[in-house]
Amino acid sequence: MQEDFQKIKEILEKEGVIAYPTETVYGLGCDPFNREALEKVFKLKNRALSQTPLLLIPHTDWLLKLAQNINPLAIRLVETFWPGPLTLIFSAASDIPPWLIRDNETIALRWSSHPWIKSFLDFYQKPLVSTSANPSGQKSALSPREVEKYFPSGINYFVDGGTLTSSKGSTIVAIQDQEIQILRQGDIPLEQVKKVADGKRASF
Repeated sequence: MQEDFQKIKEILEKEGVIAYPTETVYGLGCDPFNREALEKVFKLKNRALSQTPLLLIPHTDWLLKLAQNINPLAIRLVETFWPGPLTLIFSAASDIPPWLIRDNETIALRWSSHPWIKSFLDFYQKPLVSTSANPSGQKSALSPREVEKYFPSGINYFVDGGTLTSSKGSTIVAIQDQEIQILRQGDIPLEQVKKVADGKRASF
Protein backbone atom coordinates (compact mmCIF):
# COMPACT_ATOMS: atom_id res chain seq x y z
CA MET A 1 0.00 0.00 0.00
CA GLN A 2 2.84 2.39 0.82
CA GLU A 3 4.29 1.87 -2.68
CA ASP A 4 0.88 2.59 -4.24
CA PHE A 5 0.50 5.72 -2.12
CA GLN A 6 3.91 6.98 -3.23
CA LYS A 7 3.02 6.37 -6.88
CA ILE A 8 -0.30 8.22 -6.51
CA LYS A 9 1.44 11.10 -4.72
CA GLU A 10 3.88 11.43 -7.63
CA ILE A 11 1.00 11.38 -10.13
CA LEU A 12 -0.79 14.15 -8.24
CA GLU A 13 2.40 16.20 -8.09
CA LYS A 14 2.67 15.97 -11.90
CA GLU A 15 -0.83 17.38 -12.54
CA GLY A 16 -2.33 13.89 -12.75
CA VAL A 17 -5.94 12.87 -12.19
CA ILE A 18 -7.02 9.88 -10.10
CA ALA A 19 -10.33 8.04 -9.65
CA TYR A 20 -11.06 6.62 -6.21
CA PRO A 21 -13.86 5.38 -3.92
CA THR A 22 -15.40 7.45 -1.15
CA GLU A 23 -18.05 6.61 1.45
CA THR A 24 -20.66 7.80 -1.03
CA VAL A 25 -19.67 7.46 -4.73
CA TYR A 26 -16.51 7.23 -6.84
CA GLY A 27 -14.68 10.51 -7.18
CA LEU A 28 -12.18 12.22 -9.42
CA GLY A 29 -9.29 13.88 -7.67
CA CYS A 30 -6.22 16.03 -8.19
CA ASP A 31 -4.00 18.49 -6.37
CA PRO A 32 -6.36 21.40 -5.55
CA PHE A 33 -3.51 23.91 -5.52
CA ASN A 34 -2.60 23.15 -9.14
CA ARG A 35 -4.95 24.99 -11.47
CA GLU A 36 -3.89 23.01 -14.55
CA ALA A 37 -4.68 19.73 -12.81
CA LEU A 38 -8.10 21.01 -11.74
CA GLU A 39 -8.83 22.17 -15.27
CA LYS A 40 -8.18 18.59 -16.46
CA VAL A 41 -10.74 17.25 -13.99
CA PHE A 42 -13.38 19.79 -14.96
CA LYS A 43 -12.75 19.20 -18.65
CA LEU A 44 -13.35 15.47 -18.12
CA LYS A 45 -16.66 16.26 -16.43
CA ASN A 46 -17.60 18.92 -18.97
CA ARG A 47 -18.08 21.28 -16.06
CA ALA A 48 -17.18 24.96 -15.68
CA LEU A 49 -14.20 25.69 -13.44
CA SER A 50 -16.20 28.53 -11.89
CA GLN A 51 -18.37 25.94 -10.08
CA THR A 52 -15.42 25.18 -7.73
CA PRO A 53 -14.68 21.76 -6.22
CA LEU A 54 -15.15 20.09 -2.88
CA LEU A 55 -11.94 19.35 -0.99
CA LEU A 56 -11.31 16.30 1.17
CA ILE A 57 -8.99 17.07 4.08
CA PRO A 58 -6.65 14.72 6.03
CA HIS A 59 -7.72 16.01 9.45
CA THR A 60 -9.38 18.99 11.11
CA ASP A 61 -6.11 20.93 11.33
CA TRP A 62 -6.66 21.70 7.65
CA LEU A 63 -10.00 23.25 8.49
CA LEU A 64 -8.14 25.98 10.35
CA LYS A 65 -5.82 26.48 7.36
CA LEU A 66 -8.52 26.69 4.71
CA ALA A 67 -11.38 28.40 6.53
CA GLN A 68 -11.92 31.43 8.73
CA ASN A 69 -14.61 32.81 11.04
CA ILE A 70 -15.75 29.27 11.80
CA ASN A 71 -19.25 29.28 13.27
CA PRO A 72 -19.74 27.40 16.59
CA LEU A 73 -22.73 25.69 14.98
CA ALA A 74 -20.43 24.33 12.28
CA ILE A 75 -18.08 23.09 14.98
CA ARG A 76 -20.90 21.00 16.50
CA LEU A 77 -21.56 19.43 13.12
CA VAL A 78 -17.85 18.74 12.57
CA GLU A 79 -17.52 17.04 15.93
CA THR A 80 -20.60 14.91 15.33
CA PHE A 81 -20.45 13.97 11.65
CA TRP A 82 -16.77 14.10 10.68
CA PRO A 83 -15.30 11.94 9.40
CA GLY A 84 -18.36 11.13 7.31
CA PRO A 85 -20.62 12.10 4.39
CA LEU A 86 -21.23 15.70 5.43
CA THR A 87 -19.83 18.54 3.31
CA LEU A 88 -19.71 21.89 5.06
CA ILE A 89 -19.43 25.32 3.46
CA PHE A 90 -17.06 27.68 5.28
CA SER A 91 -15.77 31.21 4.78
CA ALA A 92 -12.54 30.76 2.83
CA ALA A 93 -9.24 31.82 4.35
CA SER A 94 -7.74 34.91 2.74
CA ASP A 95 -4.79 33.11 1.10
CA ILE A 96 -6.76 30.37 -0.70
CA PRO A 97 -6.24 30.17 -4.50
CA PRO A 98 -9.14 31.93 -6.27
CA TRP A 99 -10.13 28.87 -8.31
CA LEU A 100 -11.10 27.08 -5.07
CA ILE A 101 -13.31 29.89 -3.78
CA ARG A 102 -17.00 30.26 -4.57
CA ASP A 103 -18.60 33.54 -5.59
CA ASN A 104 -19.64 34.20 -2.01
CA GLU A 105 -16.06 33.76 -0.71
CA THR A 106 -16.67 30.27 0.65
CA ILE A 107 -15.00 26.87 0.36
CA ALA A 108 -16.52 23.37 0.57
CA LEU A 109 -14.75 20.86 2.83
CA ARG A 110 -15.21 17.30 4.05
CA TRP A 111 -13.25 14.82 6.17
CA SER A 112 -14.04 11.47 4.59
CA SER A 113 -14.70 8.29 6.56
CA HIS A 114 -13.75 5.94 3.71
CA PRO A 115 -10.82 3.70 4.82
CA TRP A 116 -8.82 4.19 1.64
CA ILE A 117 -9.24 7.98 1.66
CA LYS A 118 -8.32 8.20 5.34
CA SER A 119 -5.21 6.06 4.86
CA PHE A 120 -4.06 7.85 1.73
CA LEU A 121 -4.60 11.36 3.11
CA ASP A 122 -2.75 10.36 6.29
CA PHE A 123 0.15 9.61 3.95
CA TYR A 124 -0.36 12.51 1.52
CA GLN A 125 -0.96 15.13 4.23
CA LYS A 126 -2.64 17.52 1.80
CA PRO A 127 -6.22 18.13 0.69
CA LEU A 128 -7.54 16.31 -2.37
CA VAL A 129 -10.11 17.51 -4.88
CA SER A 130 -13.24 15.37 -4.77
CA THR A 131 -15.90 15.60 -7.46
CA SER A 132 -18.17 12.73 -8.46
CA ALA A 133 -16.72 10.51 -11.21
CA ASN A 134 -19.30 11.18 -13.89
CA PRO A 135 -19.87 13.71 -16.66
CA SER A 136 -22.12 16.56 -15.55
CA GLY A 137 -25.76 15.49 -15.66
CA GLN A 138 -25.00 11.75 -15.59
CA LYS A 139 -25.54 9.26 -12.77
CA SER A 140 -22.70 9.04 -10.23
CA ALA A 141 -20.38 6.07 -10.73
CA LEU A 142 -20.53 3.36 -8.06
CA SER A 143 -17.90 0.99 -9.51
CA PRO A 144 -14.55 1.13 -11.34
CA ARG A 145 -16.28 -0.28 -14.43
CA GLU A 146 -18.72 2.64 -14.50
CA VAL A 147 -15.86 5.12 -14.07
CA GLU A 148 -13.92 3.56 -16.97
CA LYS A 149 -17.05 3.60 -19.11
CA TYR A 150 -17.49 7.31 -18.49
CA PHE A 151 -13.79 8.11 -18.85
CA PRO A 152 -11.94 5.69 -21.17
CA SER A 153 -9.03 8.15 -21.17
CA GLY A 154 -7.78 11.08 -19.13
CA ILE A 155 -7.42 9.35 -15.75
CA ASN A 156 -3.88 8.53 -14.68
CA TYR A 157 -4.66 6.12 -11.83
CA PHE A 158 -7.70 4.06 -10.81
CA VAL A 159 -8.18 2.97 -7.21
CA ASP A 160 -10.37 -0.14 -7.22
CA GLY A 161 -12.59 -0.01 -4.16
CA GLY A 162 -15.12 -2.50 -5.51
CA THR A 163 -18.77 -1.74 -6.12
CA LEU A 164 -20.26 0.76 -3.70
CA THR A 165 -23.79 0.64 -2.35
CA SER A 166 -26.35 3.10 -3.66
CA SER A 167 -25.80 6.59 -2.28
CA LYS A 168 -27.35 10.04 -2.43
CA GLY A 169 -23.91 11.59 -2.02
CA SER A 170 -22.79 13.74 0.86
CA THR A 171 -25.22 16.09 2.55
CA ILE A 172 -24.11 19.67 1.87
CA VAL A 173 -24.72 22.26 4.57
CA ALA A 174 -24.04 25.98 4.84
CA ILE A 175 -24.55 28.05 7.97
CA GLN A 176 -25.60 31.67 7.82
CA ASP A 177 -26.78 33.88 10.67
CA GLN A 178 -26.91 30.89 13.02
CA GLU A 179 -29.25 29.05 10.68
CA ILE A 180 -28.59 25.83 8.76
CA GLN A 181 -29.13 25.84 5.02
CA ILE A 182 -29.32 22.41 3.40
CA LEU A 183 -27.87 22.83 -0.09
CA ARG A 184 -28.19 19.13 -0.90
CA GLN A 185 -29.92 16.31 0.95
CA GLY A 186 -27.52 13.36 0.97
CA ASP A 187 -26.77 10.29 3.06
CA ILE A 188 -27.12 12.18 6.36
CA PRO A 189 -30.81 13.02 6.85
CA LEU A 190 -31.82 16.63 7.43
CA GLU A 191 -33.46 15.61 10.72
CA GLN A 192 -30.13 14.37 12.13
CA VAL A 193 -28.36 17.57 11.15
CA LYS A 194 -31.06 19.74 12.77
CA LYS A 195 -31.04 17.61 15.92
CA VAL A 196 -27.33 18.17 16.42
CA ALA A 197 -27.65 21.84 15.55
CA ASP A 198 -30.22 22.27 18.32
CA GLY A 199 -27.90 20.69 20.91
CA LYS A 200 -25.45 22.26 23.33
CA ARG A 201 -22.62 24.46 22.10
CA ALA A 202 -19.42 22.49 21.53
CA SER A 203 -15.81 23.58 21.79
CA PHE A 204 -13.22 23.14 19.02
